[in-house]
Amino acid sequence: MSPEKALVLEVEVEEAKKTEKTMSLARYVMGRMVRKVNVDEDLLQHWVLPAEDFSGDVVAASMTAGDRVHLMLADGTGHGISAALCMMPVSEIFYAMSGKGFPIASIARELNKKMVSLLPVDRFVAATLASIDWSNKTIEIWNGGGPAAFFVNEAGERIQTWKSKNLPIGVLSDKDFDDKVDVFHWEQGGQFFMYSDGLTEARNPADELFGSERLYQALLRADTASRFEHLKESLMAHIDAAVSDDDVSVLAVNCKTDFEGSVELEAKTKSNQAIVRGPGTWKLELKLDAADIQKIDLLPILLTWLKQCGISQKNSQRLFLILTELYNNAVDHGLLGLDSKLKTSSEGFEGYLKKRSERLSELQEASIEVYLERIKDKKEDYLFFRIKDSGPGFDFLQHFRGQVVCVDSLSGRGITLVNSLTRRMTYLEPGNEVEVEYILG
Repeated sequence: MSPEKALVLEVEVEEAKKTEKTMSLARYVMGRMVRKVNVDEDLLQHWVLPAEDFSGDVVAASMTAGDRVHLMLADGTGHGISAALCMMPVSEIFYAMSGKGFPIASIARELNKKMVSLLPVDRFVAATLASIDWSNKTIEIWNGGGPAAFFVNEAGERIQTWKSKNLPIGVLSDKDFDDKVDVFHWEQGGQFFMYSDGLTEARNPADELFGSERLYQALLRADTASRFEHLKESLMAHIDAAVSDDDVSVLAVNCKTDFEGSVELEAKTKSNQAIVRGPGTWKLELKLDAADIQKIDLLPILLTWLKQCGISQKNSQRLFLILTELYNNAVDHGLLGLDSKLKTSSEGFEGYLKKRSERLSELQEASIEVYLERIKDKKEDYLFFRIKDSGPGFDFLQHFRGQVVCVDSLSGRGITLVNSLTRRMTYLEPGNEVEVEYILG
């Protein structure tokens, strides 16, 4: 070998080493940024098949403080390392905001703001976000440029489809961005599916697309337990060991119908329950007017405060559930005058949310007061809080006396859960104020 060729070879070897070091660093950083899905595999299954070393698809799932699961399937422009780099902040924002209890509408909006500021104009992210509430058997979904998500029954038949109503993340300004979500209530068990377009656009050696029809047929030909694996096997058989042109990702959630936790409620008047306080370690008092109620996500703020004050993760999750239920009751029933009985069917639930949105946007003269205090004495460490709205109240004694909440009902179960988690829950006359004591164990 001539000296010139030897020198060229040496340079190429050094460049290859540098490239490998760079790739190793990229794999390490992305492995830390794009976390593993942290939801029980009996409930959720996911699969990512990258077209190259790095995937431009992100599948993420997180149990929230409110005991829901948040899901995201995001597909960045292109594939390989350039697409994967663009997806790194997407994962971090999703997990951080889910952990703080923000709804998926707020997460979608924040993702869009961040990606508009970070990405060049020729880059964007097709993303589908969903929030699943097993206790209420509901799915909230926001689809921005992704393939149609769908819900199948136990037989594998599609009974609901969510096509994209929005442009991908990173395209529109915050002013033009629409964060409205669709809501679905399932009455019979089934499975919820999201996937990237790499699935239906995968080609076989004859250059035929896998397509939507093969996708649906694969689901029909398998039972619930084996449906996800059958879909994977169908795709791999179709591409016949060829490398896919694009990243493929699929996410499936088993949506069950059972709900646990129904107890009798006890209602008290202001005169029959004394409040005994010891020295409090801290107090927090807030008052929101109509404009604040319309635009502020108060519950994540309260959860962050509790965590900063050293409240354990277990207690934080329970307190978030309690505060969510009582605050939403104050808004929905106290200020907006909504009747929970509207939520007795899938159409009713969606109609309920539509009315809520309309009335909330029209709200003018209203207020909600929130008071939290941590109280310690020699025997106990507990949290006392009060939520009061400016509404007319309701006949809480007649409403709760002798009633047991039906487990199949879409209304009433939340307040039942609050009562079961707290030492004391007291409605005060005329019914627009509630006090709660929660033992910090």
